[in-house]
Amino acid sequence: MYHRFGEIKYPSTNITAEQLRSHLEYLRDEEYKFIQVKDLLFPENTKSKTISITVDDAYLSFYEVGLPIFENYNIPVTLFLNTENVGGDNYMNWDQLRDVLNRGVDIQNHTHTHSSLPKLSEEKIKEEIEKSQKIINKNLNISPNLFAYPFGEASAKVQNIVAQYFDAAFGQHSGAFSIDQRYYIPRFPLNENYSSIERIRDASKALPFENIFLSPKDAYLNPSSKRFVLEVPGGTKGINCYIRDFQGSFEKKITNLQNKLLIELNRLPVSGRLRFNCTKIESEIYWFGYQYLIN
Repeated sequence: MYHRFGEIKYPSTNITAEQLRSHLEYLRDEEYKFIQVKDLLFPENTKSKTISITVDDAYLSFYEVGLPIFENYNIPVTLFLNTENVGGDNYMNWDQLRDVLNRGVDIQNHTHTHSSLPKLSEEKIKEEIEKSQKIINKNLNISPNLFAYPFGEASAKVQNIVAQYFDAAFGQHSGAFSIDQRYYIPRFPLNENYSSIERIRDASKALPFENIFLSPKDAYLNPSSKRFVLEVPGGTKGINCYIRDFQGSFEKKITNLQNKLLIELNRLPVSGRLRFNCTKIESEIYWFGYQYLIN
């Protein structure tokens, strides 16, 4: 997942042109197959070495810097669009969006106002979706079937509503693609600080755990908690979990309970995003990611 291209004022969401080229050249040299995100929903497309590229927010730098590079390497891209900002300062306008659509970019839904959905009422969530769908259809004559949560923030309520409108939905937490997480699919965020070839190598090779489950299940954690349980039907041996919030990484106590890990944090998470990354490295890299929003 990318956001901005060549906008060095925003290192947390930007990637340089040189970094992007290095990513694409590595993946090309490793003989990965690039497909649109919508094609990931068909299992037969994910049995080989497969990569999908997504871009959020439709910044102007995608049009001016990013897209020409993707086109040079003949790589398909999915753009998640929030409609309120179209034509605004530093954002693409409708003519440019029609142009990229004609050039093969798949445009999907990212709400209207780019608000944190778990904090909205059911009525407001539906309004965000329906308004953006109507605007996209009116201006681009398409009806998106995929969704990306603003800030990667979701909840059980939000996911249930999104499922009424879309075939799948994506977060912004690292992890291997798994259709088992159909309405909270992870993506590997890439920016200036997290863009090394080592990260690209590990992310591209990552495989999902089968039937893994983290509780509490609701990604909107209210009230906060220090206790979590990771269920791994295939066994917990060799699994390491890295957990952090806006205050930093946690110290933790992990108790092994037959195919489960009881994870107890040394402090309560602070308000904001809480990220879990659980990996197992054997002959392959297995990677499970999850993001909570703490009220």
